[in-house]
Parts: sequence; structure tokens; C-alpha cells
Amino acid sequence: MSPKPRKGKVQVFEHEIYYSQSSIVADGFLTLLFLGIAIWIAVIGNYWAASFFSGLALFIAIRAVRRARVTGPALKFGRAGIWTDKLGFKTWRQVVAVMKVHMTFRGGTSLYLCILQRGSSSQLELHSIPANDLVVDAQTLQVWLKKYTAG
Repeated sequence: MSPKPRKGKVQVFEHEIYYSQSSIVADGFLTLLFLGIAIWIAVIGNYWAASFFSGLALFIAIRAVRRARVTGPALKFGRAGIWTDKLGFKTWRQVVAVMKVHMTFRGGTSLYLCILQRGSSSQLELHSIPANDLVVDAQTLQVWLKKYTAG
């Protein structure tokens, strides 16, 4: 008989946040819309524009499928630290989580949850998650994170 594997310390997370199913479904509808536009433009004869809309539909579809395949939470955090599927577990001494507004060149804005590395003169961004992709609204997420990242 082989010895039983030793279990490590169990991490307790007060909050588990999943990807929003409605945003995944909306991306599915956008994919169908852009594919329809691409087919319509291809029938007219403008193949370059059709390939652009096909590429856009492919990008949105891949993004939606990646989020749909995640069965567990996208983000967990609590007193001990924060966990994401990309970074794994990080303590609050190692990282800080902040909400950042990213602006596009045309003036559009989008809100992201950014996980930054602590301790360096310029905080390095380790991971960012669009706030619209999460089940919880941005204000509630900001209040929860402020409780753990203060100090």
C-alpha cells in the first residue's frame, strides 16, 4: 500500500467570482451577427471587408469559448490572498488588486480588475480581467477588494 498524500494548508476564500454567463451568451450573438454581416458582404463582392468581419467574429467566438470552458471560479479572494487561474494563489503581501480604467484611442473606456505586483517602484501588472466579464458588478467588487488590500 502506498502512503496517503499529505494535504497542505486549505485556503479559505470569502469570495468566489465566476464569469458572467450573460456576457458569454452576448458574445455568441455578436459572433453570429458579425458572421452574418461577413456573409452578406461576401455576397456583394467585397471580400476584404468580409474577411475583416469574419476575423472579428472568430476573435469574439474564441474569447467566449475560453470563458465558457472555465467551470470553476475565475477569481477567489479573502483574508489570505487572491487566486486566479492564470496566477495561482498570491498573498496580499505580494500583490495588490485595483480597478483601472483603460481608454482606447477613440475615447472609449472599459473597466478592468488589475492585479499588480507589490514592492517595486513601478507596479508591474501581472493579470487583468475585464470587469464586465464577471458576475459581480464593479462597485461591489471594488468594496470587497478594498477591505482586503488596505495597508
